[in-house]
Amino acid sequence: MSGNPEAKHGSARRARVVVVGGGLAGLECATALAGHGVDDILVLEAGPGEDLDHIHRAYSRERASEMVFAPEGDPYFHRPWSSRTRPHYTGISGLRRRLGGRSLYWHGVILPLEDWALREPWWPAAVVTDLTTGHRGGPSLYEQVTADLLEWSGAPAGDAAGPGTRRFGGRSFLPLPRACRAVPGGDRWEAYTPLERWRDGDGRVAPPPGIGVRCGTDVLAVEVRGGRARGVVIGDGAGGTRTIAADTVVLCAGTVESTRLAVQALTVAGVLREPRLGGLADHIVQGFVVRLPSGGPPPGSFYVPTSPATRSYLRMDVTPDGPGACLLDVRITGEQLPDERSAVECRPSAAFPWPTRVRTGLGTEDRQLVAAQRQVLRDFWRAAAPEVGVRARPLEFTAFGDADRDNTRVLPGRTRRQPVGRPETWTSLLGTEDHEGGSLPLGRVLTPRHEFAGLPGLYAAGPAVFPRLGAANPSLTTIALSRRLAAILAAGPR
Repeated sequence: MSGNPEAKHGSARRARVVVVGGGLAGLECATALAGHGVDDILVLEAGPGEDLDHIHRAYSRERASEMVFAPEGDPYFHRPWSSRTRPHYTGISGLRRRLGGRSLYWHGVILPLEDWALREPWWPAAVVTDLTTGHRGGPSLYEQVTADLLEWSGAPAGDAAGPGTRRFGGRSFLPLPRACRAVPGGDRWEAYTPLERWRDGDGRVAPPPGIGVRCGTDVLAVEVRGGRARGVVIGDGAGGTRTIAADTVVLCAGTVESTRLAVQALTVAGVLREPRLGGLADHIVQGFVVRLPSGGPPPGSFYVPTSPATRSYLRMDVTPDGPGACLLDVRITGEQLPDERSAVECRPSAAFPWPTRVRTGLGTEDRQLVAAQRQVLRDFWRAAAPEVGVRARPLEFTAFGDADRDNTRVLPGRTRRQPVGRPETWTSLLGTEDHEGGSLPLGRVLTPRHEFAGLPGLYAAGPAVFPRLGAANPSLTTIALSRRLAAILAAGPR
């Protein structure tokens, strides 16, 4: 993919709708709005808009992994917050400031949130109905988005996970459903990004009619006047600021940044008693990686659906590792429960943006989840090792939050040095899965229509709006809710 889709709204001082953030949620929302016939939409992105390739299309598997797990080599990586609970929300935790955002880094996993996570009183009933039962007289949003992604991927309709199961380690694995497709002429691939909906037959990327894009634009604050959001304040590139007026502002800048903007606006409007919003959560993810001799499972990505008992699902990725051998990467992904003590906090200052800090930690049920996940991994490896003719060496874990045993253990440069048959465990630090959310929940901070309950004219999309994360990867739900918000805005006030 090539081309610079930045349009002539570069000097705009007003737009009907301003979307803050050009990542998965922001681009999906803007594109859906344009599809409903809404015009004068302005997308503001802090990073550049020239490099629009998915990293697994642009780079080898090894180099793409390094860009994710060694972000100092990624020119688009940026972390505008500090952590009060190090090492969580440090290291590889941050933004990918470029048009396309994290949609150019994700692995395309499309799993819906689980029934147990979507139950009331956590999620508003109207939102759950739209996601799972039917939306505006048609199929559910999950059905619509999944069908669209499968069509883009080239997979047969209704074949999200592909045919067949794989029995391994005493468990029946299904092919992992992913919105991915191979790049012709090699072994590279790409995952879906909303930018694909902007590409013409010649591969050029341009926003649909009605959408303007301004890249290299830092949004410092939401403009609040008369108890309502009136636009955004941006840097003018010369050390000053200026305002872009808008009827509607949609925050899609990533969980921490969207929450920072919300904290500032709600504090200025007198809605918050202190400049913080709690409920921040991430997925709790642990695993092990091991090199196997010949006779291992076939290459591919597979999963075992979520167990309500552990609020987690088990995944294994198998990749070739020399003649007849393979690398087995096993991980278990579960839900960190929302907690008011895990929060995005701001320190008010004379100028925007306010300095932002993140605080997080595990509650009692989360610690129980960590222990249960480790037992699942131990049981699986104990059953799997004999199937591939290796000794079932015990999995040894260190304390959760050990920065020396984090998810950088899966980097190819490290796994190549592993002895065959000797597993190495790892644990993701909170904030490093790119799954953080929950700080702007629908039904509490937001109304069921995605509008801030205390500040009309301000809306939000992305994982920040999830009342609970569940165990599933958040991208399918992010796309679905972004389209839901677009339909609400296009329909106008009720």
